[in-house]
Amino acid sequence: MTKLTLTTAEDLEQILEWIAADPYHKGDPRCVAEGLLSGAGNGVLTFCLQDDVGPLCFVRLDAEGEVLRLSTQFGPEEQVSKRRLVTGLLEAGIPAIILFAKERKYKGIVFESIFPSLIAFMDKQGFKAAGGDDYMLTFGE
Repeated sequence: MTKLTLTTAEDLEQILEWIAADPYHKGDPRCVAEGLLSGAGNGVLTFCLQDDVGPLCFVRLDAEGEVLRLSTQFGPEEQVSKRRLVTGLLEAGIPAIILFAKERKYKGIVFESIFPSLIAFMDKQGFKAAGGDDYMLTFGE
């Protein structure tokens, strides 16, 4: 069963490990582990997507004008298989993010990536190139 949970200080060590193991986020000054903890003004919403085995990814949504910016720290593939991650994202993660955004009247969701397989996966979910390294899902009126 996939679920969304609050992130707490107890998650900090794992988030730090996952950032350090991520070649796309390691060393990026924008990737601050504490920014993925729930509360304390960290984004509009932060959570951990989990399945029965454990955490799959940590998520932060920030208001950026009329859209929400999605930031995600995925677990290393040695700990979180692509199958588990995709199942969790499709079952609960993406639907919850879309529902949250629509309920709060945002016009879409945007994320930044240069990782080809993530871009291809999100394209299948309706995200399209929006300039630079951004990809956006827009909601119809």
